[in-house]
Order: sequence, then C-alpha cells, then structure tokens
Amino acid sequence: MRVSGSSADDGTDSDERLHAVETALTKSKRYSGLAPATVRRVARRALVSSGGDVPDAVKRTKRGLHEIYGAYLPGGAPPYRGILRKLEEAVAEGTGATTSGGADEHTREVLVGAMRTHASTRERLPSLERFYREIFDRVPAPATVRDLACGLNPLAVPWMSLPTSTVYRASDIDAPQMAFLDRVLDLLGVRHETAVADLLDDPVSAPADVTLLLKTVPCLEKQRAGAGWDLLDAVNSPTLVVTFPTKSLGRRSKGMFQTHSAAFEQFAAERPWRVESFETDNELVYLVRR
Repeated sequence: MRVSGSSADDGTDSDERLHAVETALTKSKRYSGLAPATVRRVARRALVSSGGDVPDAVKRTKRGLHEIYGAYLPGGAPPYRGILRKLEEAVAEGTGATTSGGADEHTREVLVGAMRTHASTRERLPSLERFYREIFDRVPAPATVRDLACGLNPLAVPWMSLPTSTVYRASDIDAPQMAFLDRVLDLLGVRHETAVADLLDDPVSAPADVTLLLKTVPCLEKQRAGAGWDLLDAVNSPTLVVTFPTKSLGRRSKGMFQTHSAAFEQFAAERPWRVESFETDNELVYLVRR
C-alpha cells in the first residue's frame, strides 16, 4: 500500500497509513483488545522502519506487540469465561475470608491454574508464598496497593495477606484481561480499581502506599530507552517493589542477573533510597523505601 509521488511525505498521507495499520490490528484476534495508545506507538515506529509500506508495517507492528505482550501468552488469550465459571463455583463452595482476597484451597487451585496461562506469573508459582511473605512482612499494612503493567499478578492477592480494607489498583494494556481481573477481584471480595493504561502514554500520578513493578522496567526499556527508570522516579509511593527476571522466557540466564542488578544498584545509589533485596529461582526483587 505504499503510495508513490510527492504525497508520500505529506502529513495527511502519514496519518492515513497509520490509521490503515491500526485498523488492520483491530481485526487481529490476538491484538485487537490492546490499548490504542500502545498499538499506535508500535505502529508508528513500524511505519518508519518499513519506509511507509503498510503491509510490512502491519507485520512489524505484530512482531513488536508480540515482544512486549504476546510472548507472555504463548497459548493465546486465556479462556477467561471458563476460568470465571470455575472460580464462581469454587468461591460459592468456599468459606469466609479474614484477609483481602483470602481463599480456600479449591479457589487457590483455580487461581493457580489461571496464573499458569501467563509466562510471568507461571514463573513465580514455585516461590509464590515466599515471594509475597518476604515483601509484605517488611512493610506496614498498606491502605492502597498499585500494580502497574500487572499481567495476571492480581490473581495472587490471596497470597498477599492484605487487610480487607486495602484497595488494590491494577492496570495493564489488555482490555479483556482487565475486565477479567475486575470480575475476579469482585468474586474474591477485594476492594479494587482496574484500568486499561499504557505506562508510556498515561502518567502515573495518584498516590499509593505500595507500588508493584514486577518485571516492568525491562519491558518499558525495550519500548523506549530510559522509560523504565524514569517511571521509578515518577511513581508516587513511599514503597516500591521492583523486580527483574534473571532468566529469559526460554529459561536461559544470559547474564541477566548481573546486567539487571548492576543497572538497578547504580540507579539506586544516586538516590536517597533504602533498598533491600532477595532472590527467587528466576526473579531478583528490590524493596525500595523512600
């Protein structure tokens, strides 16, 4: 769909091409539910790389979205309706909870099954209890927890042992996923807010006692150099939980621990932060107080 002639550099023509790429993505089963700002940003870069060739830009946009989103869902979108049916049954059969999202064994089994559909949460499952115990045993009980670029992490709320009064605010770029999480948190009796948001497009300004940035910084850095680190300064929270993967999705280390730890520790050393850290089998965790 490249148009020859002097109009190729015209702003109107560029806008039409961008619209053509975005329209093509709305027809994609895999990417049609993503935040428009995310698709637009990746599409704009793809158009530049393709020299304005729309079909090539569509392919490049899909590859770009796969890198920051699709790779974490290798089986495609989880079967949200089926998971919700199982969860509704489990919750109906379960007992009352004394913590936010507290759940019985059957409910937790359903949640674990759902977390297995997303690569990031699946990797955390072997150390799930220790992971959240290490975090929330070290901080005062939060009135608000914010989970940015959350993936399916909100499904782990029953392991966080939060007070029933805690408000859990989750956001990510996937609209169907956020609708699913909204319903899950309703079923679990968690006070919450969910939103479709792109961290490179939507400034984070509302305060929260604890902000979770789980494997978020490297993902943002892939999209815009410096964006992940800038976010750490911008977030309005006295406590940050910042984590980095120490193995790739293919389970190879590739020196990731050394790379991420050196980068974060250099960044933190330039700020008046108090930092604690711990490791799991595949994740490096920093607890930041400021």
